[in-house]
Amino acid sequence: MSDANLPNPIDLAASAPWLARAREAIAGACAADRLPQALLLQGIPGLGKAALAEWIARYALCDAPSVDACGQCPSCQFYQAGNHPDLLRVGVEEGKKQIAIDDIRDMIGALALSSYRGRRKVAVVQPADALNVNGANALLKTLEEPSGSALLILVAVRPERLPATIASRCQRVKLQAPDEAVARTWLDAHGKAEDWTLPLKLSAGAPLAALALSAVPQVESEMAEVPQMLSRPDADIPAMAERCQKHFPAERFRCLEFWISERIRYGLTSPAPSAPGQPTVSPEVRRRHIQRLYGLLDEVRRARSLLSSNAAVALLFEQVFVSIAREMDALRQASRRA
Repeated sequence: MSDANLPNPIDLAASAPWLARAREAIAGACAADRLPQALLLQGIPGLGKAALAEWIARYALCDAPSVDACGQCPSCQFYQAGNHPDLLRVGVEEGKKQIAIDDIRDMIGALALSSYRGRRKVAVVQPADALNVNGANALLKTLEEPSGSALLILVAVRPERLPATIASRCQRVKLQAPDEAVARTWLDAHGKAEDWTLPLKLSAGAPLAALALSAVPQVESEMAEVPQMLSRPDADIPAMAERCQKHFPAERFRCLEFWISERIRYGLTSPAPSAPGQPTVSPEVRRRHIQRLYGLLDEVRRARSLLSSNAAVALLFEQVFVSIAREMDALRQASRRA
């Protein structure tokens, strides 16, 4: 549906208007020599957390930063070449679901060493919510006894998965989706779509996610048919799951989130006993149905969050589809007994 013109991560983080407050806070902290030992970047997918982490790393390492890293000093040249000796990155290895404890230990050991350039060392951990218990415990020791020249940047979609002992030792940077007008202006400059309304709704207002959705052909129309297909007794759920996992799985999960959210919204705000397309039920049955819909929404969001951990994507879809089909059948059964 659209052609995307997405800037590189550094340019994105340096120009996205919804990241301006975070940039200004980091610049101010650096200027006052009050940069914290650890930052926790958090927010919904599609806000540019990873790009902001890279921008902060380059800025913190720059020899002469102003409103942005200078781009000219030896540190910036090392960064641009991709071989900065004082920058470490830790993530989930291909084929794994969690960050390896050995990678965390290697990072901790490197942070304990003096800076190669005599300034600061920076480590980026993404996604930090993929740390296992051992990795989190090892990281906690570093946070309890930090090196004076080290900056740790954690990036998380679901910060509640981090132990409270880690989160409490980080300065949180909570990224929020911009106002719709700001998002539309930015989207018009970077993509083409007849209307940004649905992509913004599906992405909870996150511009990068909306841009990705607008570039995905036919996903919205295909996923709009899923609930009706699941309502059939002969629905081939494994085959549906297999088709969905092949192309744009994250966007498909967002479509399911939107469908469930709309059913919840209608159920909560409409005076009618049921939403369009739903059987007529009593207020009590509808109340229980809405409660279960909230559970389904959490399940879909958990499934989408696992996409970055190399989980079996078809199985994630199958589990969600089974849950939706069961709830729809339970609602039909309740309407027959009414």
